[in-house]
Amino acid sequence: MTILQLPLFARVSYMLNQCIKECIVNVSPKNYWRKFNKHRYYATAVNLKVDAGNVVSSRLPDISDFENIYLHDFIWEKVGKWSNHTALICADTGRSYTYGQLRKACGKLAMSLRKNQLLPGDTIAIILPNIPEFAIIALAANEAGLRTTLINPAYTIYEIKRQLENADVQAIFTIPTKYADIKTSIEKNSKIKLPIVIVNDGTNAGSISGTIQLDDLMRDDIEDFSISQKTGISYEDTVLLPYSSGTTGLPKGVETSHKNIVANIIQNINPTFFPGIEANEHHQDIIPLIVPVHHFYGLIIVLYCYLRIGAKLVCLPKFSMDGFMKLLENHRCTALHVVPPIVQMMIYNERITSRHVESIRLTLSGAAPLGEKLITKFQNRFPNDITFIQGYGATELSPLAAIGNANVPSISCGCLISNTQMRIVSTQDDTLGRNLGPNEVGEIYIRGPQVMKGYYKNPKATADTMDDDWYKTGDLGYYTEDGVLYVQGRSKELIKVKGYQVAPTELEEVIRHHDNIQDVAVVGVTHENYGEIPKAFVVPKSGVKINENELKEFVAKRVAKYKQLGYIQVIESIPKSVSGKILRRELQNL
Repeated sequence: MTILQLPLFARVSYMLNQCIKECIVNVSPKNYWRKFNKHRYYATAVNLKVDAGNVVSSRLPDISDFENIYLHDFIWEKVGKWSNHTALICADTGRSYTYGQLRKACGKLAMSLRKNQLLPGDTIAIILPNIPEFAIIALAANEAGLRTTLINPAYTIYEIKRQLENADVQAIFTIPTKYADIKTSIEKNSKIKLPIVIVNDGTNAGSISGTIQLDDLMRDDIEDFSISQKTGISYEDTVLLPYSSGTTGLPKGVETSHKNIVANIIQNINPTFFPGIEANEHHQDIIPLIVPVHHFYGLIIVLYCYLRIGAKLVCLPKFSMDGFMKLLENHRCTALHVVPPIVQMMIYNERITSRHVESIRLTLSGAAPLGEKLITKFQNRFPNDITFIQGYGATELSPLAAIGNANVPSISCGCLISNTQMRIVSTQDDTLGRNLGPNEVGEIYIRGPQVMKGYYKNPKATADTMDDDWYKTGDLGYYTEDGVLYVQGRSKELIKVKGYQVAPTELEEVIRHHDNIQDVAVVGVTHENYGEIPKAFVVPKSGVKINENELKEFVAKRVAKYKQLGYIQVIESIPKSVSGKILRRELQNL
């Protein structure tokens, strides 16, 4: 009998015994995780599951414990085991919370939200950098039955105003330096129920007249939120409302439920690829929180997944190379979650050495694909036996669909996570819509419990993006005979700058408001450091000469820094199809 023919319990026992045998000399967490990873692969690997219709299913066992549990209850399920461990610490100020303090603060804030007439189904907005209080506000809102929309603190007044209005926000949490922008963005907004809530980010900023201090909503004399107050909250309710550009168009609110997020966390923390080790009296993982928490990668894959296992998360409010290096020097981090620009910075900055990453056992890169050349350079630069993997997903997938481990090529996005199915659908005219087999490139479709409920107040966009219960990602890729996924690019028009999605139509809308522009089209062009960068092709009004710097400044005042134009090219006309659709490929060829 082979190991694959043994019952699941026997396979797990086999893995543990092999780990113990091989780690008898060195029982460090890093060594234990590496050995465990090696043996768990052999114990769980099975043949690729592809049915007659070329629908690919995950080769991991299904999960089933996500149907009837609230997101916050799932995060807190084992909190009593590590209540005295540090949960969150600010890398800049040293401000920190233990798990016991974090749980208490969330309960009291949830009660305050209800007392301030924020009821189940209402929406709050978090406009914060990566600071410990982000987790308190998000989890308290989850507990109170509220929807939470996430807004990039780098957004301009124009962008903030649009999202606040579209998401029907009733309360806003932010830091002192963003107060003026927020105040301007909510003028004449009658839906706002509360004064702006100001979060003390450790800058010792004075109180602002007409606002509420977050600390006042978490005072010791406030009663704890009770189970009876959860009445009316469903596991299917929208709990998080991040905004994604989807396949085309302006950013859209992605409705994700308690069930979506809990399912995806369970799918992600499968030991086949998850590097986390549950906290105990002798060990606690230390995770740098450097990817933005207003992005689902940072919020779900890093913050929520590691809070679930009692890790210590070190928050970096604003990413800089000096701040990142200082964080690595002061904390012996055990896993690293990054985006491609950070990988590039680590490769080319000689100040970062193997000493900075000597305790790290795995690095995961997400949000945008990395090529083989950069991965090889990273592995050669830091030969500390660090496993390097990539993941694949989307905000609409809560956000994970596939992830690698030490046994698949680093250039791939790994294999499907539990309960997940995939189709590769032909985009060619002669075979349009047909499911393709191994090694054939087409559009990636995903189905699973992590697929969003839909786009908020946008049934047309939802219908355009969904094929029954399949999410059409707009990304091109293929899978091998072993079920390993490779992403080849995007069939959709989004531009990915530093891992962020930029919708060409959003920039086109901004540029069209310029007095001298007759027509415009925006595409993404390759950039060495950012992956891609927006380029605008503009048609000036008759007799007008375009000042490129002035147009760039016009756009810069209205969008976040990563959305700003890299290049401008003046042309006579925008190439379009008979139906009026912009032919972006022709523009890219220019």
